[in-house]
Amino acid sequence: MKTAIIISLLAIGPACGFAQSNFMISYPIGFPMGNLHDYVGSTSFRGINMEFNKIVAPNQTVGLETGWNVFYQHVDKKVYTEGSQSITGVQYRYTNAVPIIAGGKFYFESKKSIHPYVGVGLGTLYVDRTTDFGIYRINTDAWQFCIRPEAGIEARAGSAESFFIGVKYYWAFNTSDLDAQPYLTLNVGFRFTNL
Repeated sequence: MKTAIIISLLAIGPACGFAQSNFMISYPIGFPMGNLHDYVGSTSFRGINMEFNKIVAPNQTVGLETGWNVFYQHVDKKVYTEGSQSITGVQYRYTNAVPIIAGGKFYFESKKSIHPYVGVGLGTLYVDRTTDFGIYRINTDAWQFCIRPEAGIEARAGSAESFFIGVKYYWAFNTSDLDAQPYLTLNVGFRFTNL
């Protein structure tokens, strides 16, 4: 897990030096979907999301994104099967998801200080899945190819600061180690522009 976070920070670090760039930080509320929902059905209130973007046109940016969402669920006594092995017990299920995404955003023109936007990104999603049964632990991790569409609304608070709320869908793909682990986030945060 530490490796995924270090790789994320190294990947987005060089973007800090861009002229006419912006930094976005947000709190993501995560909603598991598909196979991830089958494993952990609870909403995630643990996470952070960061983006470094370069302004390439008056209403377009390109950049890099990383973050961290933790999905957790307590499951009463149940049979858990992994391969040919089955274990019965109370389960504590965790899924840590770390996206590393390159993407772009398009901001729609508006005469007001509120600007809707859409975006898309491609990259990888590092997933670390853990199931604890007392003293026993089953752990699986995988790097999955990920497509991430998004949409939101930004409200300018000053010449260089904005508040935004948006939705992102992390559409991850199956690997030989782990089924796809898609999820949706509702992000609330701030954008700081370096003019």
